[in-house]
Amino acid sequence: MRERERGRMINNKNHSTLKTYKKSLNYLFKLRDSRIVAKKLLEMGDKQKELMNYEKAIENYIVALKIYQDEKNISGEAKSLKLIGDIWISENKYPEARNYYQQALNKYNIIGNHEMEINILKLISSCYQAEGSLEDALKIHNKINELKFSLNQSKEKLQPLELINSHQINKLRNKVDNIQPTRNESLILIYFILIILIAQIMSTYYSITWGIILESFLIISLIINSIFTKSIKFSYLSQAMILLPLVNIISQNMAVITLKPIYWWGISAVPITVATIILMKNQNISRRKAGLIIGNLPLQLIIALTGVALGIIEYNIIHPSPILLNFNPINIIIAGSIIIISTGLLQELIFRGLIQKLAENIMGYILGIIFSSTLFTILNIGWNSPINLIFIFLISLYYGYVFHITRSVIGIGISQGLCNVILFILLPYIF
Repeated sequence: MRERERGRMINNKNHSTLKTYKKSLNYLFKLRDSRIVAKKLLEMGDKQKELMNYEKAIENYIVALKIYQDEKNISGEAKSLKLIGDIWISENKYPEARNYYQQALNKYNIIGNHEMEINILKLISSCYQAEGSLEDALKIHNKINELKFSLNQSKEKLQPLELINSHQINKLRNKVDNIQPTRNESLILIYFILIILIAQIMSTYYSITWGIILESFLIISLIINSIFTKSIKFSYLSQAMILLPLVNIISQNMAVITLKPIYWWGISAVPITVATIILMKNQNISRRKAGLIIGNLPLQLIIALTGVALGIIEYNIIHPSPILLNFNPINIIIAGSIIIISTGLLQELIFRGLIQKLAENIMGYILGIIFSSTLFTILNIGWNSPINLIFIFLISLYYGYVFHITRSVIGIGISQGLCNVILFILLPYIF
């Protein structure tokens, strides 16, 4: 009873404080002293946060942020952005929190406040850890190691920070090395793989209609799992996997209306690209995190050129018909560009930059590579060639390993695109 009474008294005190702040704010607005108004708004937001009125708190912080932006007060902007991020963390909205923390980090970097940069980096790391993205959290702590030497403090004062951060890095490394899916996660993922496999077999050997029905059922199952699973990282992976049956449904509908593959590859790439961008935005997956970076250019060029050899080998396995009727330089450039973007870069972004990356958070990098490679192979059952499926699986393992090492989809995306250009355009015409 005493605890309840005490809580009631604190609540009443907070409400009373808020009323006082509102009166002060009205007075300050009349004076038009924006600097003090913004400060009071932040204080009101803090009180609303204590009362767990998160929506009101964010409103106050956002108004304060706008005032600071108008005043070009970078320090005030940074503080407001950081406080908004804190609210999103309180509501377990980690992508949103990371977004605001990153903005705050940029502001603190501009004004050279290295101590706050370190604090914000720790908060970003905590978001990644809550999402199960331990490798990203580890990268953040490595950044803290680099940044701490810029602090204007003596080495003696830095030593405790070094020890704490080194301990955190070792702890995260141990966690990364021991990532394993739970029994329920394993069973659910096997179930999803089986549904995709059955849907592909149905579409190839029995009925496209039944294949689309199964894939629609899979989309619904993945949505339900992403909503009700208690694991954030498993929810993220389920959302990313929705792209796979979506790709199939769109592609199969394009095939039904008797368009040539070169056209339906290009047309179907548009909605898939939009869906991929929406997914990345919702999970706050940056371009860099998804692997849309060049990195080591000479290495990426070497990786890209491996697609030529892979295309020659695969052509000798399946001997596809040519997809171009008029073989001229302009048609080759247009068709080649469509293939490299739609069947190369876009596919590698989905399978490696999203699915493999998210799978690694659940099952570690080796099983993550095998998982994404299995899905990629299943989606190629339509070629009706067991030898080609084995070859595709091996290529996918190669691409998965390269992505794990380079964290870039550019080289492997161009490699797969070149492989398909050789396979469907050049060699069918030559031979």
